[in-house]
Amino acid sequence: MKLIHFSGLEKNLNCSKYNNIILSWNSDNSYIKDFKNKEIFYVAKFWQKNLYKVKNKVINFKKRLFPILCKELNLLNNINYSNKEWEILLEPWLNLYLETNYFRWLIINELTKIHKNFDYLEIRVRKRIPAFDTLQFNEFNYNDDVFNHLIFQDVLKFINKTKGKRTLKQKIFKLQNHFIYKMYTKIKNNFFLILYEKIISNIFQIKTLINLRTRKINFIKICLKLKILPFKGLSVFDRNKLIKITKKENFNKKKRMNLKFTLKSKSKFENYIFEKIKNDIPRIFIENFNDIKKIHQNELSQTNVVVSDAIHEYNPIFKSWLAAKKNSNKNFKIITADHGGLYGSSDRIYNYNHSISSIDLKYQKNILKKQISIPCLFLEKNNKNQKDKILIICKDIPKYPRHFFNGPMSEEINFEYFQVKGFIKNLEKHMNEKIFVRPYMVHNGWKLYKKYQEIVGKNKMIFENSHYQKLKDEAIIRIATYPQTAFLESLINGPTFLLLNTKHWYETKRNKKFMDILFKNKIAFKNGKDLALHLNKIENNIQGWWHQKKIQRSVNLFLKNTNIYDNDPTSQWAETLKKFIL
Repeated sequence: MKLIHFSGLEKNLNCSKYNNIILSWNSDNSYIKDFKNKEIFYVAKFWQKNLYKVKNKVINFKKRLFPILCKELNLLNNINYSNKEWEILLEPWLNLYLETNYFRWLIINELTKIHKNFDYLEIRVRKRIPAFDTLQFNEFNYNDDVFNHLIFQDVLKFINKTKGKRTLKQKIFKLQNHFIYKMYTKIKNNFFLILYEKIISNIFQIKTLINLRTRKINFIKICLKLKILPFKGLSVFDRNKLIKITKKENFNKKKRMNLKFTLKSKSKFENYIFEKIKNDIPRIFIENFNDIKKIHQNELSQTNVVVSDAIHEYNPIFKSWLAAKKNSNKNFKIITADHGGLYGSSDRIYNYNHSISSIDLKYQKNILKKQISIPCLFLEKNNKNQKDKILIICKDIPKYPRHFFNGPMSEEINFEYFQVKGFIKNLEKHMNEKIFVRPYMVHNGWKLYKKYQEIVGKNKMIFENSHYQKLKDEAIIRIATYPQTAFLESLINGPTFLLLNTKHWYETKRNKKFMDILFKNKIAFKNGKDLALHLNKIENNIQGWWHQKKIQRSVNLFLKNTNIYDNDPTSQWAETLKKFIL
């Protein structure tokens, strides 16, 4: 008998009698290490094989689904938003919803081909309601075992795969809703900044709102050069205002059943979504739509230009305000921007910034229509005195797949752990004592920080952001395991090395060209042991090696061709924004 493990909840069953089929995202030794009969279904390999199949399916299906969804939500909420205004609201949720559902649909299809008869756990859930917003949907979708299990269970039920289901008696599962409260109280707003914004918004007409995640001095410089008052909208778009609304947990099934998706498709998956989506649309678009509109009603009525690099994607109040402004003022401009150093593939199933904005500011040279190249606000040189320490900056990802087109997923993240472990093992002992590890703190579904702590000890783990920023500036050697913001910030400021398997990062041909230069000149390595042996060799003159002409030429080529760097980025930002603001 075969048992498919979809989530890890199967640990509640007695699995010893089964031939256990484990999806790679569940291959956690904590509950399968003693299984005698088991085999792994490698999710990352399956994804790579079906990458563009998913992309094409989602794009084509969404073209038909989206206008119907907009029309029905207009009727349900008694408003008249255009499709563009609904795109501001519904995305990136809708794309992620279709993408991840279809991926799991394909996995079920593949498993039923390979294992025609199999058992699976069917779970019962207390009070199953939709996610509140895109942020909570993402957390459920990427990290919650119960939510993930329910998706597979819904697919199995739809295709009438009921034979073989195993139900736990008197066991009822629950979705963990505490995450949303934690996130909405996580960002502590500065009392004096809030007070300042309340005062100036009552005295002056705020025509331009700029919300950028950068150093305060950069933000102030940009505003001064534009001759506008610094204003981020913190007082209006404070997510703490959502806490009471989220606690309602209201779910109007009768109202949702009024959504009419009358299309019938030859595709079973599409019919599955037509049936399922009514109960999955986040509550901010139905039950709490007007609750959120009331928060920003009549706020910032004179604002006609918004510049944002992050807040527009996941803050429900801000998104609702953007859609309402766009609906009432056809000349209202949304300018979006990158929010960190970038590397990897520019290929996306859906590009939210490019779709909703008048202009999209990019840190890269290769751009599309409606995009403008601009210097990165994150890449800044410092003059800190370097100390004899080695900092390893690590990556982690959620438990379940995300960001399929630009970074590692599921079992690919294990490569990092084994290469870091190999690096530490092969480094000279006296250098080993200098190592500190910065675990990835945002999405850590694979819990690599626990494994690193076993290797280097708790006192060598850097959890605090302030400690990390200080050590990143001062360490004599920085080693990054992923080629994004942290690597780029380090690379510009001294000896930095990359430990990377490029097969796990979807690169453009242009990016690959400059990444290959780093590998050729021993700045990037695929193998932790090779990196350790290289550092053992050059440790007595690390600065001399780093400042060789060929090494600096390689670094500069990479930085200039993957992210635009300038000593004074704020001047170019101001000059660019003047064209659209003034």
